[in-house]
Amino acid sequence: MNAKIAPISISEPTPVPHPFWTGAFRPLFLCAGILAIVAVVWWIAGFAHGIATPSLGTPAFWHAHEMIFGFGGAAIGGFLLTAIANWTGRPPIAGRMLMALTTMWLLGRGAVGFGEMLPPVLVIIGVVAYFVFLIGLGLRELLAARTYKNIRVLAVIAVLALFDGLFTAACLDVIAVDPVMLYQTAILTIILLIALIGGRVIPAFTRNWMQRELATAPMPAMFGRFDMLCLASVAISIIAGIVDPAGTVFGAALLLAAVLHGVRLIRWRGIHSWREPIVAMLHLGYFWVPVGLALLGASVIWPDAITSRDALHGLTGGAIACMVIAIAGRAALGHTGREVRAGVLLNAAFALIWISTVFRIVAGQSDDHYITLLAIATLMWIGGWLAFLIGYGPVLIGPSQKKTRGIPVR
Repeated sequence: MNAKIAPISISEPTPVPHPFWTGAFRPLFLCAGILAIVAVVWWIAGFAHGIATPSLGTPAFWHAHEMIFGFGGAAIGGFLLTAIANWTGRPPIAGRMLMALTTMWLLGRGAVGFGEMLPPVLVIIGVVAYFVFLIGLGLRELLAARTYKNIRVLAVIAVLALFDGLFTAACLDVIAVDPVMLYQTAILTIILLIALIGGRVIPAFTRNWMQRELATAPMPAMFGRFDMLCLASVAISIIAGIVDPAGTVFGAALLLAAVLHGVRLIRWRGIHSWREPIVAMLHLGYFWVPVGLALLGASVIWPDAITSRDALHGLTGGAIACMVIAIAGRAALGHTGREVRAGVLLNAAFALIWISTVFRIVAGQSDDHYITLLAIATLMWIGGWLAFLIGYGPVLIGPSQKKTRGIPVR
């Protein structure tokens, strides 16, 4: 009797990517931290010591672009693709696709750095390509999993990409639009994104911790109609700022939004989170959303009291940077299988950047000590990001310790 012999199949093993390329949070959060130092140190060196600085029309516009669209864009991409993997249940973007996305981000930095030497169309394409690829990857994953409700996050990022292209075109004199209005609107668009995502993750993470540690305390208010009103207030402020950047309606809309987001923050019960720094960071970071909106509103209505440039640092150095630290630190721990608990370096990084924002705002109100206070703010900013990179760079680059956990928010 003839026995069947099973055919032998020989195939090449599937290549396993280096741990650094297994999740978008790894390269993109690392890139964001490095650029946070480079874009500030280089600009300050040019401002204070006359060192040659990249220019996008002016060195100040280059600095603004890199902090808003470069730093902010990398952080947004790192969070978005990490969260989408959890929302959809699909494998995270990794390997060659992630390498390509990171390369596009780096090419964008080069395009802006040589912005005045290249044809404007190449610079604009260079800065927008990263966002287009990011949106494409996110849309592919959401459509494949039929998770349609989260497409609104991609819509906000698409608006940010639009303003990136417009701001770059305005700086290069391709279009006759005020670049200040454009980057101010882009900052508010990122704040809208923080309000949208933060409105889900902050109360969720806080509730998870309180149910373990303070089960008898009043729980945070979860996302509801009031939160939709808060989001609408920022969206209305964005529209008002585009229509009339110096108008009273814009200033009043910002002040109203500040009040609503202040109430929203209180409803999240962050007062109880002081025992757990990695939870408290989320609340302290979001604190700068109402404060920054209020400062910007005051700068519109009472321009002699505070300039919009100083007020915007409450939103950029405060809300955006502090939320990036809080989320990036949490992701670096949770998604590499480590205990989600803030260590000394993450606490130091967050505290230094938070306090740096205070000094930066106060510096603008002090003519006699402006340079001194600016120097203090800059040194604290650099120290904060160095602490983050020293503490979490090895975590982002190295292997996971055990099975990773996702972001439990839908």
